[in-house]
Amino acid sequence: MLSSPIIDLAIGLTFVFGVTAAIASLVTELIARLIGLRGAYLLSGLRELVDGGGTETNLANMADDYDTMQNLIRNSPKPDAKPTGARPSEAESAAAPPSDTEPPHPSVTSALLGGPILGNQGVAGQLDSRSLELYPSREKGRLPKMQPAPKAKAQSGQQAGAGPDKKAQGLWSKVKSLPSYIGLWRQLRSLPSYISARSFGEAVIDLVVPDANGHTTMDEIQAQVDALPDWMSPLKPSLQGLVKAAGDDVSRFRTSLEKWYDDHMDRVSGWYKRHVAVITLVAGAIIVVLLNLNALSIGRTLYTENAVSTAVSTVAAKATSCAGENQQDCLANLEGQLSAVAAAGLPVGWGTVRACTQKGVVCGWWQRRGILSPYGGDGSQAAQVLLVLLGFLIMIFALLPGAQFWFGLLTKLNALRATGPAPSPAASNPVSLTVVSPPVASPAAVQAAVPSPPEQTSPPEQTSPPEQTSPPGQG
Repeated sequence: MLSSPIIDLAIGLTFVFGVTAAIASLVTELIARLIGLRGAYLLSGLRELVDGGGTETNLANMADDYDTMQNLIRNSPKPDAKPTGARPSEAESAAAPPSDTEPPHPSVTSALLGGPILGNQGVAGQLDSRSLELYPSREKGRLPKMQPAPKAKAQSGQQAGAGPDKKAQGLWSKVKSLPSYIGLWRQLRSLPSYISARSFGEAVIDLVVPDANGHTTMDEIQAQVDALPDWMSPLKPSLQGLVKAAGDDVSRFRTSLEKWYDDHMDRVSGWYKRHVAVITLVAGAIIVVLLNLNALSIGRTLYTENAVSTAVSTVAAKATSCAGENQQDCLANLEGQLSAVAAAGLPVGWGTVRACTQKGVVCGWWQRRGILSPYGGDGSQAAQVLLVLLGFLIMIFALLPGAQFWFGLLTKLNALRATGPAPSPAASNPVSLTVVSPPVASPAAVQAAVPSPPEQTSPPEQTSPPEQTSPPGQG
């Protein structure tokens, strides 16, 4: 196991960054759901695609806009219906309204959402029950001005680009307009947060090429697209380009239409992520200040106090990123992890700093919270304030990579700490040839193993004849 102050410091800071980023992401998700941010960006992106964002859209009129659009397309003259130079009859001239009193054109976005395909896409009930009005976009990539609209509001009363009535922007006026914001958020929460590319393609073909028999050919599609009025921009030129690229293949036209929608929604997702990043920074700044999460103070404690860094590393080894958990369980899990590291001695929260607990040290409120130093003059106090602000800024900007990044890095650091140093290059070679030398025997063993020459036997010793004993009686 590899253990060093640098590794423990990296594990502790990564763990704190990951937990703080997870809490900030959870708060951001709650805010986004509360104000209906996904539905707002989906609606704004759809209007940017088919209407260009320069017109007003009233969802209260979507059913009427769908009928008006289909009647307009069915009755529109084909490009070669009248010869060049033909003049309208006197009855047609009398029936035609003056150009200055021409009613505003219906919104293509409203007509698509009011059709039978997208009318109940991802929502409870029908979308035509929503009353929401979108004003022209001020800048691409940003949400337009929105407000709840009364049912069946007359479109002639609003001119494109007129925008809402300007009111006093004082604090009291914003407080009084809070109920309208609550109503707006309620309407945005009721919008769909996702529309598939296939549903969009079918809705466009249903709107632009109305065919009662249900059969559509590329010739009919091209004729209907060419007959669309010129004010249907950018939808008409985009469809003309897709029809030209598709040739005689209806399936290819549908695929190109869906890819056109997917490509645009990828850009809308980028707009949404930039907006969410701002919310995350604001929410993260509030969390950092409320919990007193100072990156410099935490890093100094982890580096100088081995007991604290070891305890935090033990807690970090069991940490999870809340993947697959619901919000309530995730919040409880993160709260338990922060409480565990705070109990281990990590400086989390606005408790009294250790310097003010020493005997004889007099500290005020700012000194007890660590914002000012109990020692030194004005120069040291200013330096202490700058260090506190710098620690807060480091912690806030550490939230931008996200919790998944920090917990992934924490997993790698824990693996590095658990496995220890890397093996030597020779030992890491997967193919090793080992030459086994025969055991070297001792000289005595060698001598015993070598057979000795046969021992030459000496001739049998000649025994002396037996001593002659004197016969009994001889002396």
